[in-house]
Amino acid sequence: MEKSNIKLDWPLVGNKSIIEFLAKSLANNKVAGSYIFAGPDNLGKTTVANFFAQSLVCLARNKQGTPCGQCSSCKQIDKGIYGDIYLINRDKDKKNISIEQIRDFIRALSLSSFLNSYKIGIIKHAEDLSLEAVSALLKTLEEPKIKVVIILITSCLEALPATIISRSQILKFHPLSSDVIYDYLIKYHQTTRSVAKNFSKLCLGRPALAIKFLEDKDFFENYKKKVEAFLNFADVNINKRLAVIEGLVGKEVKGQESARLAIRSIEVWQGLARDLLFLSFGQDDLIQHQMFIEELQLMRNKINIQSLFKLVDLLKQAKEFIKANVSPKLALGQIVINM
Repeated sequence: MEKSNIKLDWPLVGNKSIIEFLAKSLANNKVAGSYIFAGPDNLGKTTVANFFAQSLVCLARNKQGTPCGQCSSCKQIDKGIYGDIYLINRDKDKKNISIEQIRDFIRALSLSSFLNSYKIGIIKHAEDLSLEAVSALLKTLEEPKIKVVIILITSCLEALPATIISRSQILKFHPLSSDVIYDYLIKYHQTTRSVAKNFSKLCLGRPALAIKFLEDKDFFENYKKKVEAFLNFADVNINKRLAVIEGLVGKEVKGQESARLAIRSIEVWQGLARDLLFLSFGQDDLIQHQMFIEELQLMRNKINIQSLFKLVDLLKQAKEFIKANVSPKLALGQIVINM
């Protein structure tokens, strides 16, 4: 891919080649009908998709593909009332994006543009499209329309059918080094060095997650709650462990939302288990949860290496069980009972 020395003022840390590619596509009016933005969550894929969409409909974007922010289209987008950009996401209580959602999505994209501009459809978590939804979407991708752009955002490219992948321009987003995120947090968010160090490690190469930790206090406190629950399990009895599970999953939450909450807890605990292994083998510099290093060391002293490997297996197994529709509370319970 040809590199550019021009400074591109796009809202993304790292993955510069993707921005250069999209900016060049805009400058040369060579925009594809379908894109797949693939990579782990919290790398900025949705942010770039939204910015790219605004660039497409902007009436006065510059040569670097940056929207002007002043034209009628940009002002409508800022107010959240622009009518030619459509976003599809999975409903919280559903496992998949339904065919009804995709039919409405396709119908909206088939209507004439308000300003004779592009119509853009963005599908988040595209790996969750139902089989029927995939079939409906495929028909649209097979017959692309002028000035209609569809962007599929996914954390699991392999989960998308080959028929969808083959008809799309694939852009792969990659995690960043903690050093890059550390510098970014200090330079653009004026954090202290200690905060930048902790969050740049905690986010595992995902800058959008680091920013969320920084700016969303409730989100960070919820994350800490999962960490502290895990670190305290060794000091409390089975009944108290099970009570913690109830609090993490929620008494009133059911169905797919309950499953997602449980999986999030397991993913946090998998990171902590990995940190305990790093401690065991003297790889302290690789530890994700640096801000909890003292608590991790205390827990490491209470658990032998065989039990730690068993815990890693338990966590992996519980995640697979939940995805296979086993009760989230039952799956989490098996972890804490057998720790």
